Amino acid sequence: MSLSLKSNKKPDVIPEELGEQIETLRKDLSRLAAEFTEDVSDGAEKAGRQISRTGRQARKTATDAVLGHPLTAVGIAAGLGLVVGLVARKT
Repeated sequence: MSLSLKSNKKPDVIPEELGEQIETLRKDLSRLAAEFTEDVSDGAEKAGRQISRTGRQARKTATDAVLGHPLTAVGIAAGLGLVVGLVARKT
């Protein structure tokens, strides 16, 4: 049975090539960071628009409910006022 030994000899590295590779890596990282920033910005902008749209829909729904059932709305408001008053009084 024969065992072959592998050489631990490292390949010669040319400093100019190493510098070029480092510069290429820097450019790639810079480009990736810019793309990531742009993607995050786009996502935040879309989320903001969705939140705004949802808020307008909620306001319209609440307004329609109050206008459709004014006595119920007054009763709910009075009940909430009573609960908040009782909680505030105990603290």
